[in-house]
Amino acid sequence: MDKKNFFIIEVGTGGRIHLPKEVMEALDVVPGNQIKFDIAGGGVSIGRHQLKDPFADLANKKKGPDFKDLFAKEADRKKEAARVFEKRVQEKHEIRPEDREDFWR
Repeated sequence: MDKKNFFIIEVGTGGRIHLPKEVMEALDVVPGNQIKFDIAGGGVSIGRHQLKDPFADLANKKKGPDFKDLFAKEADRKKEAARVFEKRVQEKHEIRPEDREDFWR
C-alpha cells in the first residue's frame, strides 16, 4: 500500500504559503511556474497549471507554400497572362477618332 505524505504548512502574511520540496517535486514545478487550486465541496486540490503555448498552433501548421508551389503558381500566372495577351493581339481593333495623332491638335 502506498504511503501517503501529509504536510502541515503555516499560512504566512497575506495568505502566503511555502510549498515543501516534496510537493514541488510531485507537481513538477519550479519557482516561477503557476499552480492551480480547485475548490470542490469542503476540500481543495492543488495541481500544476499548464499554460497554453501561444506558438504551439503555429508549430503544428504548415509554415507556408514551399518554393516549388510558389514557382508553379508564378509559371501558371505567366502562362495565363501570355494567353490573354495573344488573344488580344488576335482581336481586330477599332481605331477611334481620338486614337489618331491629328485629333488632339
